[in-house]
Amino acid sequence: MNRIIKIAVTLVFLSCTLFANSFAVRMMLRYGVETYFYDKLLVAYTIGGAKGLKVELEKIPVTDKNQRESILAKDFTARLETLADPEAFLKDKVQKSKKMVYSIRGLRSAAIVIMLIIFGWQAIAKFRRTHLSIDS
Repeated sequence: MNRIIKIAVTLVFLSCTLFANSFAVRMMLRYGVETYFYDKLLVAYTIGGAKGLKVELEKIPVTDKNQRESILAKDFTARLETLADPEAFLKDKVQKSKKMVYSIRGLRSAAIVIMLIIFGWQAIAKFRRTHLSIDS
């Protein structure tokens, strides 16, 4: 039974480590790029209207070296003609992307807290084992 608990704790620790240091960081980067992209287009639309939006979309593949942003630009350009209200669409996308970044950051923080609890629990258990074996 003790061995099963150690394996389970190790798996939880490993899962939290992988999530906090790999998956969450990549996901935050992805949604951060989306937030930046759609927010940039929203500013262009707010300042220059539909014409400003199209000018900004034309600049993106030329000036930005981020591959994800270029993909988003192509997708949005294809979708732009069918949008009745580009401003509402852009605001919605910005809010959803921001919400995802905050959610992922919260999950990452929770994973870090779980890792700290496990680490602290192991340190206390080791401390108690060494002091109990000396006293015996």
